Amino acid sequence: MPSLPKHQRTSKTSQKLVVLPSAPQTKPMGKQLVSPEEAQPSKLRIRDYKSAAERMSKEERKKAGFKRMTAYCIAEGLNMKVLSGFLKREHNVLPRIFDEALYAMYHLPLLPGYGPQTNVRSSAPPPQPISASGSAPAFTKSILTRLEEAEETGYQGTYFPSQDLIDLGEPAETHHHQADGFVTDDGGPQGESASHLPGWVQPAEVDEVREHDGYRVRQLDNVGEVVFFDYGVVVFFGLTEREERDILDDIQQAGVLQRPINEEEFEVEECHFAHDPNISYPRIYNDFFTLKSRSHLLKLSIAHALAQSTLLARYETIAQRTLSSPLTLSIPRQMASTGGLQLRRHEALKLTGRLFKLRRDVNLVSNVLDVPELFWSEASLEDLYDAVRDYMEIGPRVESLNEKLGVASDFLDVIHDHLNNSAMERITWIVIWLIVVAVLVELGEIVARLVVHSTLEKDRPALAAMRALTSASPTPLSKEEALRTLERIMNIQS
Repeated sequence: MPSLPKHQRTSKTSQKLVVLPSAPQTKPMGKQLVSPEEAQPSKLRIRDYKSAAERMSKEERKKAGFKRMTAYCIAEGLNMKVLSGFLKREHNVLPRIFDEALYAMYHLPLLPGYGPQTNVRSSAPPPQPISASGSAPAFTKSILTRLEEAEETGYQGTYFPSQDLIDLGEPAETHHHQADGFVTDDGGPQGESASHLPGWVQPAEVDEVREHDGYRVRQLDNVGEVVFFDYGVVVFFGLTEREERDILDDIQQAGVLQRPINEEEFEVEECHFAHDPNISYPRIYNDFFTLKSRSHLLKLSIAHALAQSTLLARYETIAQRTLSSPLTLSIPRQMASTGGLQLRRHEALKLTGRLFKLRRDVNLVSNVLDVPELFWSEASLEDLYDAVRDYMEIGPRVESLNEKLGVASDFLDVIHDHLNNSAMERITWIVIWLIVVAVLVELGEIVARLVVHSTLEKDRPALAAMRALTSASPTPLSKEEALRTLERIMNIQS
């Protein structure tokens, strides 16, 4: 049977644009470079301006080297405890667990695995930069520390908390520069008393901050991020297709997958993304994500929506395969052409069970309709999550799938009614034939009695003659008399 075309969401072809919400900036914005987008009139900016990457096709982006954002539905579930231990031991990463999700950051380039059963592992984190004085600056922190601080303070539209920047108090005259989605003040109060103000940093140290901001951006550009979900979906950020497949193969060999899906049936959602701190607003257009911040919480929010969309696409594929199977398509044709149905009851029950399981998975068991627990503790991320869900059209797709399954269920109800009527009709005919057999048996018994009775009526004169002879001659008959009596009886019967 040839493979069926997969369900396509309309945002892949309708040129849909979704603007992602971002947290308000609490610091004053200084002079910034004006991008081509900002040069457009405000009314035309959102609709008309499209970056070169947004106008490209996926193949063109792949050739241009844009970073991939890919989701794979590979199993019905993942053993998160086994997965966490495997990633620590074999992939040299420190996974972070967020309820049903597990986040891992890989330092690039990926290295060969430790053992023969492992394809890849993360590189070691890069060393911290050394200042001119020969020591690491006090404000330089490891990525792990920054991740922990970001989780403690929550997502605020920046990758790292504002306390990590240099606090210049309330300067009389300031200059600003923007690095990776957050604003840093470069200037401060002028005069001799400036150096005595709390938090004041000398210009040489400000230059050092700029240098380390650039280092931090380069450091974060050299990582790949992976989010694993316990319902069998894995989302990759910034890895090549070969690296993604190697990681998937590793976790499969480790026994992490529960009820794995055949590789030919993997559901894959492929997008691209880029970071641009100078854009006016983060957005999604033509499956291209343009982000202002590099926050791992932001990536986690996007991953939740993308994973739910991929899982829903898996259910859509199963529904399409079931509803387009030869057995399903032959049922209405048979009923329309012959008025009957050559379908066994257990086959109809199996078909009903598959559709009911699918409807239950979509509405009750899976995470497609649930708001992840992360957004109860990080309410600032929920708007971003909702925006990505809106772009992926998860709500309308769930409604459409439920409508299809509802129509199929109604159709199966008609089939079951037909089968029940057929069964009752068969039982009725069995009862009728049993009655016919009983009537025939009774008729046979009556005929047999009539035959026996008529036979006895014919033999009655001979029996009477024998009784008379026996009563007339109480003495024993001689041989000759007995022969004559028998001859007489035979003559009477003939």
